[in-house]
Amino acid sequence: MLLVLRDVLSEPEREERRSFRLSRSFDSSVPRTPRALEVHKAFGIGIGKREHVIYRDLLVDVEPGDVVYITGESGGGKSLLLRDLEAELRKHEEFRPVLNFDSIRVDPGERAIEGVGRSVTESIEILSGVGLGEAYLFLRRYSELSDGQKFRYRMAKALTKSPKTLIIDEFCSNLDRTTAKVLAYMTQRWCKRKGITLVVATAHDDLVEDLGPDVLVVKRFGSSAEVRYDLPRPEKCSLMKSLRIEKGTIDDYKALRELHYRSRHPGMVRAIYRAVVGEELAGVIVYASPHPVLRPRNAALPFLREMMREGMQSYLRWINEHFVRISRVIVYPKFRGIGVAVELVRQTLPLEGRPYVETLAVMARYNPFFERAGMVRIAAGADPERRRSLGAAYRKLEELGAREDVLLDPELFRLWYRGLSGREKGEVRDALRTVGEYWRRKGAQRRIPLARAASRLVMLLNPPEYLIWKNPDPEYSGYPEPLSVVTSLPSRRPSS
Repeated sequence: MLLVLRDVLSEPEREERRSFRLSRSFDSSVPRTPRALEVHKAFGIGIGKREHVIYRDLLVDVEPGDVVYITGESGGGKSLLLRDLEAELRKHEEFRPVLNFDSIRVDPGERAIEGVGRSVTESIEILSGVGLGEAYLFLRRYSELSDGQKFRYRMAKALTKSPKTLIIDEFCSNLDRTTAKVLAYMTQRWCKRKGITLVVATAHDDLVEDLGPDVLVVKRFGSSAEVRYDLPRPEKCSLMKSLRIEKGTIDDYKALRELHYRSRHPGMVRAIYRAVVGEELAGVIVYASPHPVLRPRNAALPFLREMMREGMQSYLRWINEHFVRISRVIVYPKFRGIGVAVELVRQTLPLEGRPYVETLAVMARYNPFFERAGMVRIAAGADPERRRSLGAAYRKLEELGAREDVLLDPELFRLWYRGLSGREKGEVRDALRTVGEYWRRKGAQRRIPLARAASRLVMLLNPPEYLIWKNPDPEYSGYPEPLSVVTSLPSRRPSS
């Protein structure tokens, strides 16, 4: 029996879709062995030639860019249907090139940051887009990733191949269902954004809400099948329905801190909030005291320069009273990419009751979740004189033979430094004195070891992004709005 249920489509919509009529059957005749004859005698089952129909004249309409979700009981013929549909799609230009996910091969020793993209920036953008936006994950080998992370990485590899159609059998079948829902949502969102036709098959039927398929095929045993069209498009991952943001503790931060590239203490903590999905800790955000002096902050709020000139003590007191800083945002790996970080920032920004919230973040260069939460990026360059002195120090170390990897790795730096002559060691100390002087101006009390100064030199020449948020509460209406573009506008003091 063939059952085809189709939503009513208008004629223009029909014309946009290409119809595929699919049939699959096989000869189920049984050889006349003694045991087969015994079964025949016991149950009366014929052992002559017989046709077994999987599906016949199954009509499936697919438009380029559709999400097609094939599901049903194990053994019902989903994989056969997927392969037949793939073969048909390969015949038509609007669906080519067709990429079968099983064809993606990855060297177990391949590091994530090396395997996708044409540059570091593009690689991080792609990896962040599939939920691998974590510095430590960038440097891991494929063999060191979890099953869910391996799937995400293979999706990143698929992205670099620019297919028009992506075919995935056993879609998320071996993953826990929370991770599966996250990846279903991310995969369909990515394909919709790129205009890629996505065709998946899996025995799990719990992904309809997160895939939001344009075509849903439910394949049952026998020849029975159901086809539905144009299910609701998911606005967000279904797991976000159970998201709640609540007050957290330092223990929540400690539970996730090893997932952050800066696992040391986050500074003078003022508040911690956590994100919970169902009953699982999904993320944490830490608010801390602001940095004393930041060039981009003064560029965003020009009146602060005037306050500095009038007296540093009153300036620092004003900053400490009116600013709070986002020191950490950490999302548990399986919840990355569905908006947890955005909601952690968006929902907690007003809770500290300050006119301004700021953050310095390297990841903001590649993943704009702070901006999606309402913060403004400030395009303020580094102090030209300081950048010249730091650049001169870097060039001197290069002349002495220190590559960037040596400067960033304390052990390599120490080995390299021990091999220098006395005169060369003196030149290294002179070059890195610039970094030590900079950090003493920032409030450091102790001398910085040479190896740490070397790594900080590289980071100072590649500063993080600065973002700021102005509290819209009427209580703070007298405070100036940050300037997102640095201009020569006159200074403006807050009215209160």
